[in-house]
Amino acid sequence: MHPIRTIRERARFSVLPYFALVLVFVAAAIYLARSTYFTFPHIFPGADPAREPFVVGSSDRPGPIATISFPEPEAVQAGVKQGDLLVAINGQPISGMAVFGEAVRQHRPGDTLTLDVLSTGPGGNLTARRVALRLAAYGHYHNAAILFILYLSPYFCFALGFWVAAARPRDSRAWFLLLLLLGFSCFFDPRLDSWGPVLRDYGLIYRDLLTLTVPIWLLALGIYFPEPFPRTGRSRLWYWLEWLVIVPLSILTVWQIAAALGALENVTATSPLRSSFAALVPFTSAFGYFSLALFPVCMIAKWRTAVSRDSRRRLRLLALGSIASFGPLLILSTIATATNYQVELYFPRWLYLTAYLLLCLFPITLAYVIVVQRAMDVRVVLRQGLQYALARRGVRISQIAVTAAVIYAAVTLSTQSLHRPQKIAILALGIAAVFVLRRGAEGLRRAVDRRFFRDAYNAEQILTDLGERVRTIVETRPLLETVVQRISESLHVPRIAALIDGSGPYLPAYTLGFTSAPDVAFSHDAATIQQLRQLREPLVIYRDDPNSWINRARNLNDQERLNLAALQSELLLPFSVNEKLLGFLSLGPKLSEEPYSGTDLRLLKSVAAQTGLALEVARLTNAISEEIAQRERLNREVEIAREVQEHLFPQALPTIAGLDYCGRCRPALGVGGDYFDFVALPIRKLGIAIGDVSGKGISAALMMASLQGALRSQAAAAAGNLAELIFRINALLYQSSTIERYATLFYAEYDPETCSLAYVNAGHNPPMVLRPNGAERAVIRLEAGGTVVGLLPESSWEPGKFQLQAGDLFVAFTDGISEAMNPGDELWGEQHLMDLLNCAGDSTAPEIISRIISAVDTFAAGAKQNDDMTLIVARLI
Repeated sequence: MHPIRTIRERARFSVLPYFALVLVFVAAAIYLARSTYFTFPHIFPGADPAREPFVVGSSDRPGPIATISFPEPEAVQAGVKQGDLLVAINGQPISGMAVFGEAVRQHRPGDTLTLDVLSTGPGGNLTARRVALRLAAYGHYHNAAILFILYLSPYFCFALGFWVAAARPRDSRAWFLLLLLLGFSCFFDPRLDSWGPVLRDYGLIYRDLLTLTVPIWLLALGIYFPEPFPRTGRSRLWYWLEWLVIVPLSILTVWQIAAALGALENVTATSPLRSSFAALVPFTSAFGYFSLALFPVCMIAKWRTAVSRDSRRRLRLLALGSIASFGPLLILSTIATATNYQVELYFPRWLYLTAYLLLCLFPITLAYVIVVQRAMDVRVVLRQGLQYALARRGVRISQIAVTAAVIYAAVTLSTQSLHRPQKIAILALGIAAVFVLRRGAEGLRRAVDRRFFRDAYNAEQILTDLGERVRTIVETRPLLETVVQRISESLHVPRIAALIDGSGPYLPAYTLGFTSAPDVAFSHDAATIQQLRQLREPLVIYRDDPNSWINRARNLNDQERLNLAALQSELLLPFSVNEKLLGFLSLGPKLSEEPYSGTDLRLLKSVAAQTGLALEVARLTNAISEEIAQRERLNREVEIAREVQEHLFPQALPTIAGLDYCGRCRPALGVGGDYFDFVALPIRKLGIAIGDVSGKGISAALMMASLQGALRSQAAAAAGNLAELIFRINALLYQSSTIERYATLFYAEYDPETCSLAYVNAGHNPPMVLRPNGAERAVIRLEAGGTVVGLLPESSWEPGKFQLQAGDLFVAFTDGISEAMNPGDELWGEQHLMDLLNCAGDSTAPEIISRIISAVDTFAAGAKQNDDMTLIVARLI
């Protein structure tokens, strides 16, 4: 592949991680800027907010009451004590903590607030008092520890988190680190109730969401950082434990945020929610402490199994740093929680401030491991990426400059007083020199690629892009071609072969760097295949190492050794899905002749996993394509059947004087088992039929065709004897259908001279005759008849007769109309049908049918049509 083209392809990356990073950055910056304003207002010109004289919190007592804690000196001087209950401020009841914050925000230092408080007296009695409290200004912090904790630490966490995430926006470890550090950056209470409308709710949601989920991100970082736990053996338990922490903590986080918002805005309305959550506070605290303690456990577990000295050093630093950082505060918090106290009230100031200060050790430890110990190679990515860009840009600039100089020299010489052949020769030499320079520049750029490419773009970036790209390829050949070429370019491996499991042995499906495809084959019981299937890990081939598996495997025969030699294999990369080996990749030696590093193996393993999934998807896609083709053939046959069935329904209606009538059928599937018909009979009579065959689809449609044929063939021969007609139809259907098939049928003969309707109802929904009767119509059901047809060999049917009058409305329907259902599984019902028919007025039969179908569809609200819908409407004019 062309080097310039490959560089451009590598430069293309998804903007989604960067877009998400910008959104998180804006959200974090808003919170941090606002909290800084209220923590250190003296650094903002013109800012003069009053300091909150105490902290308010929701009370266990009923009603709009807040608990006072941590009173400032001005509050103590005014008579406010720890544990007092705040009832109102400036005459406004404490309906939410925001009432107190708004009152402080709207006043300036020196203003006076009137507080209605309840104090606990001797014997536990509450005494109401009114207190006048003069607000004070924010003071300067002279305590270095508090300054570091409240100001430097949050910004340090903010900067470190976004620096790492910006360098590796696609690395999940970078996101875990960012979210964890953002949780640390808003650990301390910034007095949110004074932030003002909207911003206080935003700040509360942002702060609680990040601080309450710190155990989630910390455990995720412990599992995946610096290197993830293997997903085999006992280490798999960590991934199960991750979800056991994520699910309950996520639910508790949402619950606590809702309770906190309720306490902030409306104490009374959300009292049940806060009370229910208060019962879970001990469990929530204990669960959070347990989750925090899992991080050092993760580091110790990895340290015990790590082989690399660098890895062991990093893991030891992280374990010690996390224990020193979290340990003191976890101990203090556990003791305070067990005694129903707050840390700040139970322990001396110097002790809990020291514990808070030690929390800063953890971000510092992370920064040291990432920057100094190069746990994520962030500096290398940024620095050498710039080096690579400058090197390539320098080559291009040099090429342009030399090309311009050659062209200028050629043009200048050609304008001299030379003979014409000499001028032509000079111009030709200039053009040739330009092409030579271009070819030389391409070679120089390739050399720059070989020198800088892996350092600049990082093989991890390339192979991660590859892992994302293969998920979009659903054809085997393009998939293997993409994977092989990108691995070759990123690791500079000239010879690669992809072998895939076909119907027989594993054979080469795509090769790169071979003059012809190697004539090799690996059977399913070959030692190499068994080794790959068992390990499901990259398999390095060390021919010179007597302890390597290739030299120790007893079942590795000479033919397999020749096959591996023909492939020049140094690394075998399995494509496995669900313990099934779909194929493998054979990588030859690198151009640099360096061995495959641990980082190479980890990245290639990730690519192999994605490729295995893509191969499985390609296989399934091919199978689905074949099934789709088969379905298309079946759908075409169904479409033909639908067209045939449509022609079985009446195409033209016989003209009957004084009768406006119409019918319509809408199958649930392409074809259906509902049936309606209008038959022209002797003496200008009209036969009206409607039926419903059991079942749906093709089989029901075939029986429906049999029913139509039987009815039409027997209607004229029955000569008005409807009982005999139904008897014959029953016999024909019984002989031509299986035992579980039957049909309901209503058949009537209308005589236009007498306006009479002779009918037989063979188990069908009784049609209605709606007769004008004042404001509403009287409903008459046509029920005379007997059982269904086609189920029993013999039966009898009792015909009925009905005299129609002018204005009568005859409606016959199948249960697909009356039993239509909406998404809530509610039936439309016959009552809705009768209500609609009562409002029919002078509408024609086709209009009435359209209104009924439309009303049913509106009621169904997009729910699937479960049964065929058939209607017949006739109006006697």
